[in-house]
Amino acid sequence: MLFDLQSPRRRRVVRVVFGALALVFAISFVFLGVGTGGGGFSFSDLFGGGGGGSSSTAFDDDIDAAQAKLVANPNDTTTLASLVQLQYSAANSNTDSNGAPTSDGIQHLREAADAWNKYVKASKGNISPTAAVYALNTFDLLARIDFSTARTDTSATEALADINAAVDDWKSAAQAQQVLIEKQPNKATSNSYSTLAQYLYLSGDTKGGDQAAAQAKAQKGADAATIDQQLKSIQQLGQQIQAALKQLTKQQQSTQGATGGGATGGGAGAGNPLNGLGTGGLSGGGGL
Repeated sequence: MLFDLQSPRRRRVVRVVFGALALVFAISFVFLGVGTGGGGFSFSDLFGGGGGGSSSTAFDDDIDAAQAKLVANPNDTTTLASLVQLQYSAANSNTDSNGAPTSDGIQHLREAADAWNKYVKASKGNISPTAAVYALNTFDLLARIDFSTARTDTSATEALADINAAVDDWKSAAQAQQVLIEKQPNKATSNSYSTLAQYLYLSGDTKGGDQAAAQAKAQKGADAATIDQQLKSIQQLGQQIQAALKQLTKQQQSTQGATGGGATGGGAGAGNPLNGLGTGGLSGGGGL
């Protein structure tokens, strides 16, 4: 999931893709309210008025102190949970004039994701709902970034790596959302399960998405018809992403086979099957 953000090519890609993010996720993260079931990061928070100007070192001392503690005890769950929050908060303070994360902000999101993965392993199921909220927000944002980057890649190898990263992000977001539901069952709503269903569909888990959708419709006051209508486009997008993954894998294998394995992936001529997804490429309607 982690990428080299120091290369000039990657930094250029990061700067370019944010303009398209609002369109790409207008349905799945605004109209359907992904993330709101767990108090998640709202779309307007990310691209609203733009904050820029926050100190990029506001959380450095606390992050350094937490990392020093982890050197002595890598399985310190309290410190790992704190580091998830600190890294996410640092990312939130590293934004450009449009409110989008800078390359440093994205790196903090990657570090927050890494801290969460270590925390989940060390906690052995005893996961804090507070840490899960920050993880949900972190992976939600990373999924948007990685998916948008994958859509603009001109190499099959790069597109495959980036879309796999986005799928992993959605899986982790689903994991965090599931924690919120399980740890706070009295707060679980129809929207909580709908949010879980969307992350599962996008990660390629159709069966899990269907189960979460059924739970959403079973909640008191739920409108089953509306839920089905809202989730249909996300389910289709998830299926198309899986189809694109297979196509990109074939493109990469074909190119490597033709060059004896020395190629970096298919070029622009092979076409990027992810390019139209989320911007009118959905079959059966649902395009943006």
